[in-house]
Amino acid sequence: MTITSEEHILVINPGGFSAKAYEAFRELPFVASLTIIPGVGYGGRSDPAQEITAEEWARTTVLMTGKTLPPSPEAAPNLKYVQLFSAGSNQLHNLPFYRATDNVIYATASGTHGPAISEWVILMMLTFFHNSHLYPKWQAEARWGDDSEFPKPVIDQFGRTLGVLGYGAIGRQTARVAKALGMKVVAHSFSSPPKKKRVEVAVPNSGDPDGSIPEKWYTGVEELDDFFSSGIDVLVVSAPFTPETAKIINRKTLAKLKGAYIINIARGGLIDTDDLIEAAESGLIAGAALDVTDPEPLPDGHKLWSVNNISIAPHISGHCVGYENRVTNIAIHNIKQLRAGKPVTNLVDKAKGY
Repeated sequence: MTITSEEHILVINPGGFSAKAYEAFRELPFVASLTIIPGVGYGGRSDPAQEITAEEWARTTVLMTGKTLPPSPEAAPNLKYVQLFSAGSNQLHNLPFYRATDNVIYATASGTHGPAISEWVILMMLTFFHNSHLYPKWQAEARWGDDSEFPKPVIDQFGRTLGVLGYGAIGRQTARVAKALGMKVVAHSFSSPPKKKRVEVAVPNSGDPDGSIPEKWYTGVEELDDFFSSGIDVLVVSAPFTPETAKIINRKTLAKLKGAYIINIARGGLIDTDDLIEAAESGLIAGAALDVTDPEPLPDGHKLWSVNNISIAPHISGHCVGYENRVTNIAIHNIKQLRAGKPVTNLVDKAKGY
């Protein structure tokens, strides 16, 4: 597919992102106009902070957005490419424009989050197993603490097993960092082969392109039980959220993960919240770190807030300086590919849901 000879780019800039990143579009000789609409929120949750005119929608050929799409196909007859700020696309699936447009290419920001989220995963893992959450408390109290106050013994991660459920860009970079700590890695993928076919544009040379880090691979629904029963000490949930993966971490799988620490950086709906609370409180699992929850945002008074071995973050593990530059790099790469009639990267497969 090719797009128009002159591109009209509309960016709905999420709150907190610098608009300077998008100036790179102006350097492209085929870009006729660039409109930046300030947004509120972040990534898949962003909305425009001002109305987008009918004239702007009508001329737009390229859209960068979190979740806002044109009101109808007729309102944006020239739109051919949508670049998302998020690694997932589930926030679009029920929108009328998305459902009605098979001629529009959608691409995710997959690959953008790998470094920041993998570091957040390691941060939460080490904080838990080293009891380091107590250090700021001792300092605030101006006293020299003692490890006799630790609620549990310190466990270093050398030689322990990291399980990665969903071996995409985030999972692969997490595996790379964990291996540097001396951890063993096992991985599960629903459909992707070990070797990564997708071109990594956002953060070149990151992750595990040839899939050589895991000591053992599991694939497909039929090997899920074997994966969960493989002796995982720390499980990173980084799979796409689809009907197939909804509540994939539940009472049954938690029993197979006995003693594990669970870190979810994907979507809250992959975990059955009630089952997780029960497993954490009973000691079936060591605990959990959740950057995403179900429901989200987590409401006041929800039981998850009070479980002492579960840590909650407000869906910010991927936030980092330069995020918007990385997403822009993906968009520029793909626009050039489209204009040359070549395949794009990070293409959303509507049939798979990601």
